[in-house]
Amino acid sequence: MVRSSAASPSSHAPTGGVSPQAPIAVGELLRSAATRLEHSGVAGPDARLLLAHALQCTLGRLRMLEALGETVDAEHVRRFTDMLARRLAREPLQHITGSAAFRNIELDVGPGAFVPRPETELLVDLAIERLPTGGSVLDAGTGSGAIAISIATERPDASVVAIEGSPAAFVWAKRNARRLAPDIKLVHDMFEHALANTKGLDVLVSNPPYVPHAAIPRDVEVFLHDPKQALYSGPDGLDAVRSLAVVGASAVRSGGSILLEHGEHQGGQVREILSDAGWRAPVTSKDLTGRDRATAARRS
Repeated sequence: MVRSSAASPSSHAPTGGVSPQAPIAVGELLRSAATRLEHSGVAGPDARLLLAHALQCTLGRLRMLEALGETVDAEHVRRFTDMLARRLAREPLQHITGSAAFRNIELDVGPGAFVPRPETELLVDLAIERLPTGGSVLDAGTGSGAIAISIATERPDASVVAIEGSPAAFVWAKRNARRLAPDIKLVHDMFEHALANTKGLDVLVSNPPYVPHAAIPRDVEVFLHDPKQALYSGPDGLDAVRSLAVVGASAVRSGGSILLEHGEHQGGQVREILSDAGWRAPVTSKDLTGRDRATAARRS
């Protein structure tokens, strides 16, 4: 995998990329990859994350190899180069590595399921705050299972149900739940139908689609690879929110809560939708970037 620089001939990557033909110094490999990623519009630590995945080592181990001037053998250079080409084509990093970090868990992810974002972690905090001891929570449109599994692992006293209508996403949710939270009740159904047959919930939580049909997501990865049904929801992006507000009102007990993620400019509209559906005291919370991200309300 990695050879000592003293025992390996020196090799240099071409200016425009990396060579898969001979061992290359870790630092040189990282610099070349980072430059190419930056030129393609990808910022961040992706080069390091990809190389650590190719070498099957931790980021700490990778930093040590770089500091020691170690080289990567041709086989692992080829593996890294293949993954780098996919990232340069703007395939999501999580699809390439097959995993996504979310709060305290690592989820298996891939095509067909929305890649969980850090800003969605706010929903878990809000749900846990409003969930009584031994309470019940339902995650509508669970995707890979990120919200439901996080709640189940952080609040093992709770009864957690996760609903997903997409067959492709349901596969990922089932895989993650089996590995990380086997006590979750996972239901393959559309949330409107499932909620119509649900009563007495303490918390209804959802990261629904909220992008307007005519809008184009700013991230190329989202536009090209996230499932469209997890992104778009009507002319103003709030059709799913309207459905959840209505069917959720009969599924949640009096005094229970609904928690919905939405776009940074949609807080006022979501509060109005919830109020019109009979929910009280709607309040919008900001994510770690200071943007409006989630709105909560209580059942009358």
